[in-house]
Amino acid sequence: MNPDLAAPLMFASLVLVLLAGFPVAFSLAAVASAFAGIGVVSGAFEPAFLLAMPLRVQGVFNSDTFLAVPLFVLMGMILERSGVAEETLLALGRLFGRMPGGLLIATILVGSALSAITGFVSASVIAMGLIALPAMLKAGYDPKLAAGAIAAAGTLAQMLPPSLVLIVLAEQMDVPLVDIFHAALLPSAILVGLYLLYVLVVTRLRPRSAPPVMEPGERLGQAVWRQALAAAGAPIALILIILGSIYFGVAAPTEGGAIGVCGAVAIGAARRRLGIRRLSQALSSTGVLCSGVIFLLLGASFFTLVFRGFYGPVWIEELFAC
Repeated sequence: MNPDLAAPLMFASLVLVLLAGFPVAFSLAAVASAFAGIGVVSGAFEPAFLLAMPLRVQGVFNSDTFLAVPLFVLMGMILERSGVAEETLLALGRLFGRMPGGLLIATILVGSALSAITGFVSASVIAMGLIALPAMLKAGYDPKLAAGAIAAAGTLAQMLPPSLVLIVLAEQMDVPLVDIFHAALLPSAILVGLYLLYVLVVTRLRPRSAPPVMEPGERLGQAVWRQALAAAGAPIALILIILGSIYFGVAAPTEGGAIGVCGAVAIGAARRRLGIRRLSQALSSTGVLCSGVIFLLLGASFFTLVFRGFYGPVWIEELFAC
């Protein structure tokens, strides 16, 4: 194997394997293993690099940042099982019912809150798809616009703190998690504002694509406002408390996750929708997801180790210097 071509070939092989649909964690480990083996046999890779892998594994499990992952995931699972998203969407949908595209606005707002609560894309998109899509299609919304709003709001889980992706990024980049959260707040707010602005513009130009749910003469009573406040107030307040405690240094990210779990249990218990069965499901789902995150981190650590052995960072610097 030509040492000068090893790094770009390794990177290209990873892209091809991922495009073929293989799981990310196992793709990283498999590509790294294959190239490490070929490199050792051909003499292009120094076997001494592999001796650092046990230390990397130990570093993953000893990381204080990684301790926040299961706590934030468990918080999201508990709130999802307790029906917070469904109640919030229905309440905000009635609140914006007289506006063209009111359900779209409610979907983006609830999707943003749910993304911050769950911290990962799949749960947010699936939940919003099951809850919001039938309601918008029944109201006569354009299917493309409705599906696009759900997909856009769901992907906010990658950057809205406390995001699982941001936690993993802080772990891999060896950057304080608080700094990552600080940096992500403003771009997240701008992105949510742009989504809402797009909905307002589109519904103004094409009002038939997102008709109002309520009749023009129908009024919003105090009961609707109280219901919206009761449904959305608790989860939004929980998110603000967590982010505020982390942002102002009152609590570490791990402690913020513990606060979130306690708050999620309290909200579910207060609404009498969190029984033993749902709590057990939340714990099981958290264990499965966190196991996947562990494999992802281990695969990424092995891949970066082998990539460095082939002088991959040098190749990337030369690539951008051209």
